[in-house]
Amino acid sequence: GRVPIDDPASAGLTKGIAGDRMMTERFCSNVLEERAPSVAILWLSEPDYTGHHAPLGSPQHLAAIAGADALVKQVFETVRRLDPTGEDILFVTGSDHGMETVADSIDLTELLIAAGLKESRESRELVVAPNGTAATLYFADPAGELVGRVARFLAGENWVGEMFAGERLGAAGLPTDTAMQIAVSLAAEDRTNPHGVTGYAPIVQDPADNESKIGFGQHGGLGPHEQRPFLIVEGGGFEPGERRQPSSLVDIAPTVLRHLHMDHDDMDGRALPHRVSER
Repeated sequence: GRVPIDDPASAGLTKGIAGDRMMTERFCSNVLEERAPSVAILWLSEPDYTGHHAPLGSPQHLAAIAGADALVKQVFETVRRLDPTGEDILFVTGSDHGMETVADSIDLTELLIAAGLKESRESRELVVAPNGTAATLYFADPAGELVGRVARFLAGENWVGEMFAGERLGAAGLPTDTAMQIAVSLAAEDRTNPHGVTGYAPIVQDPADNESKIGFGQHGGLGPHEQRPFLIVEGGGFEPGERRQPSSLVDIAPTVLRHLHMDHDDMDGRALPHRVSER
């Protein structure tokens, strides 16, 4: 990772709708029409990029959503031209998360120092890794008594919504045998922002990013609204209609593998049902 791509055609690509338009055009013409691989993935920076830098539901945010919607339509029209019957190509459109409006910024490292649990910002006995509306904490001695002391401290903080420590990390799908021994999801609030979008949560301050995020969108934790992404599956034998049973991001891969007639029984997720009546 983090190795620059030596491709002049990609040098001008940036986050935002302009870069997304260029990527979508290349995806449709170069990938779908010319290369025609078995699996093709297009990632759009919008509306996530604008959601992180503008209030959710604001004119800027709605424009970003509309722009992304138009690009998805462009891909869909290309797919339909290549597969008029809708039987061969499975078209999946979704988001990996929703968002909460940032209510406050918590300097967790400073709180730990003030509580006598960390020597300084540069000390390495305990390190905080901010993740938006969540954070993970890493310990130089994962089996040491400091883990329990920090867990007890966090349990008394009103900005902590849910905490996972030690073996309970497994309940959040996290490993239990690494230096990371505590994970916290910050407390979400079910109130509405000035643009009518519900859901607030604080974030853990990131020392690498000094830009204020208050009032903008963020994600990373277990807030109810950041956990409500959408998923649309079309073609490949899927019956039109809305499904209300629970589904997960881990269900996408086995759904694609089933369409490709490949084994998927040993995966964490399940292939999504073709028919509305299926469970």
